[in-house]
Amino acid sequence: MKPLRRLSQETNPVIFTALLVITTISLIPFLWVIANAFKDNTEIFGSASLLPDAWKVENFRKAWMGGQFGVYFLNTFIVALATTAISVAVAAPAGYAFAKTQLRHASALFYLYLFGITLPIESIIVPLFYQIKDMGLVNSLWGLILALVGTGVPFGVYLMRSFFRDLPDALAEAARIDGASEWGIFFRIMMPLAKPGLLALGVFSFLSAWNEFFLSILLLLNDDTRTIPIGLVQFREQNMSDYGALFAAITLAIIPSILIYIVLQRQFISGLAAGATKG
Repeated sequence: MKPLRRLSQETNPVIFTALLVITTISLIPFLWVIANAFKDNTEIFGSASLLPDAWKVENFRKAWMGGQFGVYFLNTFIVALATTAISVAVAAPAGYAFAKTQLRHASALFYLYLFGITLPIESIIVPLFYQIKDMGLVNSLWGLILALVGTGVPFGVYLMRSFFRDLPDALAEAARIDGASEWGIFFRIMMPLAKPGLLALGVFSFLSAWNEFFLSILLLLNDDTRTIPIGLVQFREQNMSDYGALFAAITLAIIPSILIYIVLQRQFISGLAAGATKG
C-alpha cells in the first residue's frame, strides 16, 4: 500500500501543479537577475521584457576586470575548498567515534557539540575575533578558514553521527574479529558506506563557506584577501549607477553555487534527508 500511495501522490496533478507554481516563483528572481546582467540602465528601467533587446556582454567584462573578481574568486575557492576538506576530516571520525565506539561520557560530549549548533555567531564573535587575532591570523585566509571550521563542525558531527549510527554493528564486530584496527574499520568499511553523508556534508560546507559574509567582513581587511561576498559590497559602492554591471557581478557570484547544487543535488538532498531521519 505504501508504494501505491506514494506513486499516487507523486502523479497527483494538484500536487504537481502546486510544485510547478512554487518552483516558478522561486526561479523568477534568479532569472530576473541573470537577464538584467545583459542589459544597460535604460533597458532595465524602461523595458518590461524579461529578455534583453541587445545582449550587453561587456557588463561581465566590466564586473570581472573592474571588480577584481579574479582575485575574489580565487580567495573564495581556497576558503571554501579548505573549509570543506577540514570540516569533513574532523566531523567524520568524530561522528564515527560518537556512534560506534565506547567513549566515556559520550552523551555529555555529544550534547556539548550540539550546543554549538544553537549558538548564533553574533554571540561568540568577540572572543572568536580575539582568538584569531592572538594567533596572528586576522586578515588571513587561514583565519577565516579556522573560524568557519570551528563554527561548522557541530553540525557536521551531528550529521555524520546520524549516518554511522544506522550502519550495522555486525560489520565492525566482524572486522575486529579478523584483526582490523579501529582506524582500518573506519576507513575501509564505514567511510564507503557513509558516502551520502560525506557528500551532503561536503556540499553544505562548501556552499556555506562560499556565501559566508559576516566573518569575512570582520576578519579580512585588504583587497588581496577579500572574498566574493565582500567584493560584491565593494563593487556596489563603486558602481551605484551601473545596474547592468552590478547584476553581472551578482550573476558571476551565484553561478558556482548553482552549478555545484545542480551536479550534486541528489546526493545533497538524499544525504540531508537520511541524516535527519536517522538522527
